[in-house]
Amino acid sequence: MENRCLKGEKVTLRPLLELLNQENLQKIYAWHKDPEIMFWLGLRPVNSSFSKFASWFRNTLEKLGPELAFGITDGGGKLIGRISCYGLDKGGREGEVGILIGEKSLWGKGYGQDALLTLLRYLFGELGLKRVRLRTMEKNLRARRCFSQCGFRVSRRLTLSLEIGEVPGVEMTLSAEEFYQKTNGGG
Repeated sequence: MENRCLKGEKVTLRPLLELLNQENLQKIYAWHKDPEIMFWLGLRPVNSSFSKFASWFRNTLEKLGPELAFGITDGGGKLIGRISCYGLDKGGREGEVGILIGEKSLWGKGYGQDALLTLLRYLFGELGLKRVRLRTMEKNLRARRCFSQCGFRVSRRLTLSLEIGEVPGVEMTLSAEEFYQKTNGGG
């Protein structure tokens, strides 16, 4: 996949590996050091050096692949978050998505929803997935509201074993058929 960009209404998704210049890596590192941001991901803030974090982050992305890990950029091209699909089951044509809006001033302003809808169009349309799932903390109401607005429904309640400990969570799912019904063809 060469230089694939997925355009939404408010955001553009760009292969995250292509965005990893020093400035953006510093920004991602700052997000990963922020206790509030990491809490909602179920992680502890990083305490490693920038160089160790940068090396780990690059390696993680390279394993995931460029067609499944995207940086979320705003209208001015500024990196504001990341979104990816992982746990891809090509036989069952299913995957799991994860999203992070790292710029807290943009939380609740539709950037995450636009990024998720943009990724879903790609996953269901170009990659031919039939179902996508995600997991979040039960008390992450802002994220759950965003996911519901994109068409996801709670499929089960579960206990999430996260870095911060075990917490009540939900798994939410969305089929391609449901997505296209909700979005009138994905547009």
